[in-house]
Amino acid sequence: MTSWIPGGRADAPEAAALTGVRLLHGLRGRVRDGVRLSADVYVPASGGPFPTIVTRTPYESGRDAFIENGIWWAQRGYAFVVQDCRGRFESEGVFHAYVPEIEDGHDTLEWVAGQAWCDGKIGMWGRSYGGLTQWLSAPLGSPHLTCMAPHVICDDHFGDCHYLGGAFQLLLSLGAAVIWETNLAAVTGPHAAHLFQNANFWAHLPLIEMDERAIGRKIPYWREWLEHPTRDDYWRPLSVTDRYHQVSAPVFQQGGWYDAYPGSCLRIQEGMAKEAATARAREQSRSLIGPWSHEIPEKTTVGDVEFGPDAWVDVREEERRWFDWQLRGRDDGISEDPPVRWFTTGANRWCSGAEWPPPDTETVRWYLRSHGRANRDDGARLGREPPADEPPDRFDYDPRDPAPSLGGNLSSRLITTHAETPMRGGPVEQAPIERRPDVLVYTSRELQRDLEVTGPIDLVLYAESSARDTDFVARLTDVDRAGRSFVLTEGILRARYRGGLSRTDLLEPNVVAEFRIQLYPMSHVFRAAHCIRLQITSSCFPRFSRNLNTGEDVGTGTRMRTARNTVLHTAAYPSHLRLRVAARPRDRA
Repeated sequence: MTSWIPGGRADAPEAAALTGVRLLHGLRGRVRDGVRLSADVYVPASGGPFPTIVTRTPYESGRDAFIENGIWWAQRGYAFVVQDCRGRFESEGVFHAYVPEIEDGHDTLEWVAGQAWCDGKIGMWGRSYGGLTQWLSAPLGSPHLTCMAPHVICDDHFGDCHYLGGAFQLLLSLGAAVIWETNLAAVTGPHAAHLFQNANFWAHLPLIEMDERAIGRKIPYWREWLEHPTRDDYWRPLSVTDRYHQVSAPVFQQGGWYDAYPGSCLRIQEGMAKEAATARAREQSRSLIGPWSHEIPEKTTVGDVEFGPDAWVDVREEERRWFDWQLRGRDDGISEDPPVRWFTTGANRWCSGAEWPPPDTETVRWYLRSHGRANRDDGARLGREPPADEPPDRFDYDPRDPAPSLGGNLSSRLITTHAETPMRGGPVEQAPIERRPDVLVYTSRELQRDLEVTGPIDLVLYAESSARDTDFVARLTDVDRAGRSFVLTEGILRARYRGGLSRTDLLEPNVVAEFRIQLYPMSHVFRAAHCIRLQITSSCFPRFSRNLNTGEDVGTGTRMRTARNTVLHTAAYPSHLRLRVAARPRDRA
């Protein structure tokens, strides 16, 4: 593992003089079923043909952000194509999330390759939905696709997006569906609280009716998501996790530790490096992960934490280096950049390596310990010593009064200051959560020296419930010298999915079961005199739908009951957190 300084090498050639720009508005590209998709194309004012960058969006090609991007790229000698997805704005057809993007994306590349302004070298670019349009069409193997840049997105829409650990990601799912059926302002605008960003709206049951409650009509794909609550044949065509061998183009990803997809980003990097269809894709794929959430990084403060001036990266400049390399063959030293670059919080410095997780880390167990009062601040501990026979910790989870979402891995594009109760992602201070009686808190002793945790994280939890189904939420926090607890990462598991996401198995009430909760990966240095803290609770609402504790169907269930949930930490049931610890912490930035 080495340090990395954002930006190109000091001896990289200066950018060429900027050129004028010409707009080709509302061009129509026909796809295989005859539907015509509308695109705006920005090209240099003279010359050509040009290397071409394509993005496909449900968010309107005429938005200021796309216009500004189109001008920026055209000034630097590229053709930039921004296309409305099927059924959105100027494009024909009916919008339906995901499935049409598979063939529409492939056919769009065929159309672009045949235009006089395109030189045959095509890269795809896009964030969020603009990233998933790339992943969905990439396995079809268009010979015109030279490279991709899918940012802040996943390659598994079931397990990474809609059903994380089997828990339905309500806020993101409904927010996305409303945006795709209306516009961004309905969710993020100044009047959103009056429409659906309020507690009364989120409390509605059954979930399957929330589309009509939001916009007055049914949204077909919203209902499909809820009607397919396991990883079945509906979801499998939308996943690329077992199809990297069909992807020939190298990939540049940008992700954020506090977004909903850092785990997916790093899994993709590993999958492409090992399984991609070409040596070029295996060797040249790159990933960049910083202390950000879902938006383009524009500041160095996230949540309640300032990460210092080095935290900011000009992502578009990194994209320029990428596309110059892939589409023009210009190498400013990028070919020698390490494949994975990440920001280590706490130390606030960039690191890099050839693989993830870095090889100089080892898995270390931290055990839960208490006297049976972990929700009463009685000195419940995280420690390296396994427990003996200790009394369990119990709490009552009532879905009528769920623990609220507070910081963490929140895709904040959907979480705005215009909600009735504003919500923020990232390292937000956790005192309001940790004071609740339905939250267990385990804290290490003050660390004697810096401790770097870099890699995947999971919790092996032995627990029982009085209910047939319930959720377990785990959050890892850093407690500073002043006693403030800032969330770093989190995970959730819906009990019925403890055997995997392809089937469900309800609990036997009051019988101990093992729950393996995958938290998002991270890279963080806990400083000397700080403490490591683990929270355990059973809700994170409205980010995730409430588990009603009855075992009813997620979409149609309405009955609620309170669950008595019990966490064990004994010699027979040693609940423990597994952290990837670096052999020695990196130097302070």
